[in-house]
Amino acid sequence: MNRLWFLPYLLISVISGMPTCAAQGLKISTQIHAVDPATTDSRGSVVSSSLTLCHNGRIFDYVASADELCVFDPVQKQFVVASQSRRIQTIVTFDEIRHHTETRRQRTEEYLQEIAGRSEAGESRELQFIRFQLNPEFRQSFDAARNTLLLVSPALTYRVELSRWDDAEQVERCLAWRDWTARLNSVLHPDNLFPEPRLEMNRAIRERGNFLPVVVELDRRPAVMTVLRAEHQLTAGLSDDDHTRIARWESLLKSAELEVVPLRRYQQSALVSRSR
Repeated sequence: MNRLWFLPYLLISVISGMPTCAAQGLKISTQIHAVDPATTDSRGSVVSSSLTLCHNGRIFDYVASADELCVFDPVQKQFVVASQSRRIQTIVTFDEIRHHTETRRQRTEEYLQEIAGRSEAGESRELQFIRFQLNPEFRQSFDAARNTLLLVSPALTYRVELSRWDDAEQVERCLAWRDWTARLNSVLHPDNLFPEPRLEMNRAIRERGNFLPVVVELDRRPAVMTVLRAEHQLTAGLSDDDHTRIARWESLLKSAELEVVPLRRYQQSALVSRSR
């Protein structure tokens, strides 16, 4: 899960077939590239990769570098987040996520009011960016010939390449997963950015109809000189190996190998693991 809040999409995607129904499943193979525009290396370096399998209404998302499995279950209205190397798992309900994100937002707004009340100088760029995250506003454009969506602001810019996907139910499930994952990441990893910019981008994608993102670039220049690109390879249907992975993950989550712990303990374990 900890792919940074902005590591959710891919730049160049090869699409293998098109789905005819949600029951077929969907596989998304993702690589995240960090690109320095000042160099001639347009590909950059891979900083993260993940495998996402959509099956029977649930979405299994595994990030190898973090050894973290996250299962999105919209029927039960929860995520199950697990780490085999740390031998723990936690269940996070949608209500818990709402509570934590609302609490974080309220505390941040109070902090910004306090800073504004005692600061005689103008706000720093960092504080301005925090305000933007809470209430993002983008200038939006869409190139229908290239299926490219552009969301521009002084704080950051998203460039999103879209591909038509015929299964409307599958599209909505994937976008709902992206919405809730953005919120969950802000809870699991409080040093990540707020989910609102991501939610605004997902809303803009929904407005286009039956499309899935296959290319996303996040550009925060000049504050951050590295451009992040997420590249997704979408494959309609799941292979025998994919079904075997899902069965293995389900068995792991049901086994005594993983201790079920409260969210706070899982957060603490993740922080310790990341600091090593």
